Amino acid sequence: MKLYISDLDGTLLNSDQVVSKNSIRIINKLIDSGLKFTIATARSYEACKSILKPLNLNIPIILNNGAFIYDTTLAKNIVENYLDECTVYFILKYYKLKKISPIVSAVDSAGNKKIFYRGIFNEGQDIYINSRIQHGDTRLTEVSDFSEIVNYNIINIFAIEAKGVLDDTYQLFTKVIKGSFHYTEEIYAKGFFWLESMNYNANKSLAAKYLKESLKADKLICFGDNLNDVPLFKFADEKYAVKNAYDELKKLATGIIGSNNEDGVAKFLENHISNS
Repeated sequence: MKLYISDLDGTLLNSDQVVSKNSIRIINKLIDSGLKFTIATARSYEACKSILKPLNLNIPIILNNGAFIYDTTLAKNIVENYLDECTVYFILKYYKLKKISPIVSAVDSAGNKKIFYRGIFNEGQDIYINSRIQHGDTRLTEVSDFSEIVNYNIINIFAIEAKGVLDDTYQLFTKVIKGSFHYTEEIYAKGFFWLESMNYNANKSLAAKYLKESLKADKLICFGDNLNDVPLFKFADEKYAVKNAYDELKKLATGIIGSNNEDGVAKFLENHISNS
């Protein structure tokens, strides 16, 4: 059995941040015929739930770059990876000293999720926060400081800054913290870069390995566009980069497919399944 895993933003989603009607039609038809297809995204379930609703996904999905594996049938996480308290303390203290204002994703013991932020300090943060507001994201919580997070499990901490600002921070974190770090340009705010800090086990490759083994798939085929897809590409048996992908990812790819605005993933699946 083959397992197919696609990234969302920049890959399955078009520039309007939706799955096109044509892609929905193709993928649902293939799933109904037995295709094992799911997604691996940097987004939380709350941030992609409405986007994924038109798709007939019937196997678990990978969320928050691998922090969670979510079973849509059971409506709960079957894998969870949180940051430990010492790492959280170190990262927040460092950002405070550097006068950088991060964003903290968290969940309490009752499952209530929050996105804590101290305000909007640049265009990249503005685009991120306001896009979530426009989509009715109720997790957004503006605070004066991060003292409230003491009663929460921390999913990730991420900073959004202009190009170059976080270069030294990324180098430091990867040297002194045992964690999983994603440093890449923001798709919807060019010129601004994300540095996301997560649990060491929170990455797309380990999550994909879990799914491949639990589903007893003998082959993993994946699709992506961005640098956070590198671990997934290195693990997969076959990997396809959309035409709009970063060059670094294209170098790892088995092949290049149509762009996210050309239904690249769906059309590849349609042709691949019909010819196999």
